Amino acid sequence: MTDANLIVRIRAQLHTLTPSEAKVGETILADLDFAIHATIFDIAAKAGVSQPSVTRFCRAIGCDSLKQFKVKLAQDMAVGVPYQGTTVSASDDTHTLIDKVCDSIGGALSDVRERLDPAALAAAAAALLACRRVCCVGVGSGSGLVAQDAFLRFVRLDMAASNFNDGHLQRLAAGMLDVGDVLFAVSLGGKSAEVLDSARIARERGATVIAMTRSGTPLAAIADIPLYLPPSVSDTPFSPGVSRLMQLALVDMLAIAIALGQKPDVMGKALQAKAQLAGTQLAGTQLAAASDPAPRTADNGANSR
Repeated sequence: MTDANLIVRIRAQLHTLTPSEAKVGETILADLDFAIHATIFDIAAKAGVSQPSVTRFCRAIGCDSLKQFKVKLAQDMAVGVPYQGTTVSASDDTHTLIDKVCDSIGGALSDVRERLDPAALAAAAAALLACRRVCCVGVGSGSGLVAQDAFLRFVRLDMAASNFNDGHLQRLAAGMLDVGDVLFAVSLGGKSAEVLDSARIARERGATVIAMTRSGTPLAAIADIPLYLPPSVSDTPFSPGVSRLMQLALVDMLAIAIALGQKPDVMGKALQAKAQLAGTQLAGTQLAAASDPAPRTADNGANSR
């Protein structure tokens, strides 16, 4: 077994593992405390794999057994683990809080850069450039807001885009798609019933499904073009919410790739619309200032006599 930090090693090798081994790795990265205390049965059940898959995972990352893996994991967590093992605790002072959150965000974005497939990003941008319209779907305060952000970015690129966060409307909108359309589905866990149903319906209609999700998820299996994001720490009151930042970074990459592939007149149109919006905001500010009553001067008491 090498001396490299075990968490770093799992993250680096995750994409090289078999699907079953990758599920074990993602389960462990999502809950390190669970992994230290769990039995092989517990880990296998939570990952949805067989017990031999857990053993094969341990060997794939350089440990002879689960016991050796758990000992090494505990040691690495005791001395400090970057990104995936770092969580913010209630006892942290503000200086420590700043360091941990920034380290987590930096580590997450670095992980996206290392793990994101450039060919998949190029394929997604090409599909969106060629589509007639794109429907963005996602649910919750995480993926739902990311889907809405993607919708806004697409609108600014002069694309016929729509966004729905209601499950019923998502399914209805997916059923209205056709060949030449795109469903942009966001679900980090890849198990959202609303998003999965919408993706299946869109595929049946002949639309292209682009999915932002983790590898090995049900949504990834449906997608025509999966954009894989690395696993991150679970969102708790005392852990940095880096998952949304990873998703937003990927939306930025995708939007920029689309913009670079558009015709020059589209960018000119977007700049003109932005200038018009700025002019409207300025006019509104001036109108508000003009409607304010004249400032009152303080009475110096000269007329009180």
